[in-house]
Amino acid sequence: MISFKHSSRHPAAPDITPLLDVVFILLIFFVISAVFTARGMDMALPDAETAHPVSGKSLEIELRSDGSLSCDGTPATMRDLSFILDRAAVLAPASQPGRILLKASPDAEVAPFVKVVDMVRKHGFNNLIIGTRVNTSPPGLDGDMR
Repeated sequence: MISFKHSSRHPAAPDITPLLDVVFILLIFFVISAVFTARGMDMALPDAETAHPVSGKSLEIELRSDGSLSCDGTPATMRDLSFILDRAAVLAPASQPGRILLKASPDAEVAPFVKVVDMVRKHGFNNLIIGTRVNTSPPGLDGDMR
């Protein structure tokens, strides 16, 4: 039998380059798909006695007293909102249309509120939720006469 001599002094080691490639691809995937906390401004919502908590994913639109808008914590204009609603309508499955949570400041004017509601409906979202706070005080104690 023929005996071959190895010219290398080091024993052969497995190539770990493919393993490193997979690790870096997984790292990139998890960094991109990570859920980031939504940042937004604290806003006083109007009180409602019939309010109840909303669970599940919804697109959150905030209308402030100065007329400014934000969508999921990001400042937006009416044109931006139209683009965001277009994209959300395309991405929402037909069997489960998206929900829109509209939070308006108690001091916000009615005209921008109506424009936002109209825009939401024009984009095919019929599941519109108006954000409020739960009024926990008994009727008659908050100064109103009923």
